[in-house]
Amino acid sequence: MRKLLSLIALAGFGYLLFWPTPLQPVAWQPGPLPPAAGVWAPNARLDGAVLEQSGLDGPDTVVVDGEGRRYSGIGDGRILRWHAGREAQTFVDLDGRPVGMNFGPDGSLYAADEANAKVWQVTPEGRARVLVESDARQRFTFLNDVFVARDGRLFFTEASSRWGLADNKRALLEHGGDGAVFVRHPDGRIERVLDGLEFANGVVLSADESYLLVAETGAYRVTRLWLAGPRAGQREVLVDDLPGFPGDLSLAPDGSYWCSFFSPRKPLLDALAPWPFLRKVASRLPPALLARPSRYPHVFRFDGEGRVLESLQASSDSDLPSFSSVVQHGDELLLGTPGGVGEIDADQAYRVRLH
Repeated sequence: MRKLLSLIALAGFGYLLFWPTPLQPVAWQPGPLPPAAGVWAPNARLDGAVLEQSGLDGPDTVVVDGEGRRYSGIGDGRILRWHAGREAQTFVDLDGRPVGMNFGPDGSLYAADEANAKVWQVTPEGRARVLVESDARQRFTFLNDVFVARDGRLFFTEASSRWGLADNKRALLEHGGDGAVFVRHPDGRIERVLDGLEFANGVVLSADESYLLVAETGAYRVTRLWLAGPRAGQREVLVDDLPGFPGDLSLAPDGSYWCSFFSPRKPLLDALAPWPFLRKVASRLPPALLARPSRYPHVFRFDGEGRVLESLQASSDSDLPSFSSVVQHGDELLLGTPGGVGEIDADQAYRVRLH
């Protein structure tokens, strides 16, 4: 029996060290975790959040039209619509998982379908058509968010070109820089405008549309690409060393930006960052044993200078979930919750008053 146990242990050790894995980890060095002080000091500003909807499968993003109606995509492919205080109704069924959404200047709703790697346009009457999908020239794997410029250019993110939604943890573990931002021009032409991103997530244009911002979930930062002016084409890190994994971005009425956090940073993941071989060993473990996200109800606001202006958190005894998106509507924030991620998936949408 002892010999058999030794052989099993040896086989398991050999599997962890040598079994082929598609993961190709890249060494990197995370920046320091900011102290929980100053703007990041714990607070209870989210404790007053009011439940808008429940029983939904991951209402990832909540956006609002000109009539105050809320829209959110859920896991069965539907985009739901509701007035505050009323029951949600089906607006359109896209047969996928619509996540990042935004309205365009034409009044249409644009949605990234992360399950099918498509971008949809849905007219105010509920007619849907595909604007972006894989073809012979460009294959898409894991689309995430969209933003539409005033001239009709459609910017969208691909979190990873190697890993799909089901392998989101492996994409973060690999840290392969295979995320990107694309633009679809009004004539249908698609162009990659920014690459080398670490799990590209939320995307937004500045109020004057001189630059775009993208949340790099896998690098705890927000990156800027200048689109116009003397710095056009230049990229830079705008906000770095965040305390958690940033998610969606949105533009506030005053020209600043809101960002959500999926999960706090994981010490083990940071410790393994400079060691690709150990991360490859970790990739051979069952997905359930990989560093898992945890509940982290926390959003923050920052400006175009990279200054974090405020953070809103829940108290330690709150039962609020993580928020995958934050959108300001008047003096309220609308908060979506994740789906398809795993441990932090939720089925509610919330709103919270700012003042």
